[in-house]
Parts: sequence; C-alpha cells; structure tokens
Amino acid sequence: MEIGKSVPRTFLNRRHFAFAMVAGGVTIARKISAKPVPVSDLHIESEIGYHRCRTGAVHFRSVRPAVDSCKTPLLCLHASPGSSRAYTNFLPRMGSDRLTIAADTPGYGLSDRPSEQSGIADFAGAMGDLMDAMNLQKIDLLGSHTSSATAVELARQRPDLVRKIVLNSALLFTPEELADIRADVARSQASSLEAAADQVPERWRRFRKYRSDLSEEQAWLFFWETNRDPMHQSWGYAAAFDYNFAEALAQTNHPMLILNPDDVLFPMTKRARDLVRNGKVVNLPWKMGTFGTHSAKVATLIRDFLEN
Repeated sequence: MEIGKSVPRTFLNRRHFAFAMVAGGVTIARKISAKPVPVSDLHIESEIGYHRCRTGAVHFRSVRPAVDSCKTPLLCLHASPGSSRAYTNFLPRMGSDRLTIAADTPGYGLSDRPSEQSGIADFAGAMGDLMDAMNLQKIDLLGSHTSSATAVELARQRPDLVRKIVLNSALLFTPEELADIRADVARSQASSLEAAADQVPERWRRFRKYRSDLSEEQAWLFFWETNRDPMHQSWGYAAAFDYNFAEALAQTNHPMLILNPDDVLFPMTKRARDLVRNGKVVNLPWKMGTFGTHSAKVATLIRDFLEN
C-alpha cells in the first residue's frame, strides 16, 4: 500500500494489564432517551489508510457520512497498549454525521514503532502531523486512559487546531498510586519473546475474564492487538506516567468533557473536578464497554457536548 493513500473499505464491524489490576466525577450522566439507530441503517462511508508523520507511517480508520454535514471532525485516540480497533463500534455511531477518525498511535496497531521510546509530546506531535496530512484545519479530540494525556498535550501544542476535548478517564495519580502502577507494568513486561509466548495462555484467560462484555471473537481480536508487540507494549504507559497530566489539565482552556466510567481509574478521574478549567466530569455507571457495548449511549452524550 502506498503511504499517504487511503483504501476504501466497508467498516461496520485491551486489556490494560496494569490498569485492570490496579479501579471509576462528579456529575451523574443524565438518562439518554434517544433511541439508538441500528448501525446497518446509518448512511456512512468508511476507509482505512496510512500517512507519514515524524515517527513513520501512521495507520488510521475513518468513517464519514455519505453527505457532508460540515461538522467538526473528531479524532479518537486509543489507550495503550491497543489500537484503533477499540473504536470499532463507536466509529460508525459518531461517523454518521461527521468525519470520525481513529488512529493507531506510534508503535501500536499497524503504525510504525519509533526507533526510540517516545514521550507524550512525540505522540501528540505525530497526531498533529496526521491531521495536517489529512488537511484538517479544526478538530475535536477524544482520548482514552493513556491517550487522555496525548489529547491534552495535542491541544497545548496546537491550540488553534483543537476545538473541544473529550477524555475517557483522567490520569491523576498520587505518588503512591503511580509507584504501584509502575511496579505492576514492570512485572507484566516479558523479558523475551519466548517468555511472552509462554505467558499467552494465562494472559488470555485473564483478559477474557476482564473483558466479559465482548464476544469471544471480539475479545480474541482485541487481545492480540494488545499483545502485537510484547517487548514494547509498555512504551505508552511509560510516556503517560512521565507526563505531568495534572499541570497540563489545569492549564488547558479548551471546553472539556471528562467521562468517568466505574472502572480502575474512577477515583483518579474524580479528582479532575478540582483542576479542569472549562469543563465537567460525568460519572458513568458501567465498568467496561464504554466504546463497545455502550457506544450508542456514549455517542449521544459526546455529540450533545460537541454541538452545544
């Protein structure tokens, strides 16, 4: 495939090993009464492609309405380790009335892995390069778990590019919590590819139990996305843990919606209410499946924020 060219494709159809073992505002989300539209009834067009950025080739998936709505495009960034596959169910929901893009951050999914470990500034810079390559002048941003840091940093680097920000959880750890999570990540890191292969059966059993919201086939696909590069899968964690998220969040003036599902980051995300300048934290009642099982509800919630 030629870099910079997108390939049309019908697109209708992670365990975070450390975060899953470590738990999930302030405002309770109002009941969403809008009846979800079946995905099969959405008039959308989809494509996949690659573009060059500072870290190499970046892979993306996108969905757009068959008729241009002129609404601000939405860029979705996945948690680490993982890939844009995390937004498989969500993309057609949001893409029904605006261009919605899910990118594989450098070193994950089908994007090139940088030659050296990257920081959050590097991840954000690469995503800015992608937006430039797609000729987008203004975007909204969605970050999840580790990529919440990337979303905030991209808004800091490119304030004129970013309009509004949605975060799925906030990385607001105490020093003690951060030390525990770093230790969990270090323990889960395989020492060799052979060791990683030996760990697959047990990792799969634990992942399947943790992501019981997914069908077996979906869980298997997601599992392999998180284990595609076992010797480097912790790079995204390391970048997020080294980033001063609290300071960056407190300095961000962009309108912001912070989703707080009842998962491993619930208590950490709750702290954002004291830091966010121009936004709110919304508690969500579920523990998992925010962009899967609950994608229709979340799309309605996010769309309401982006349009009002």
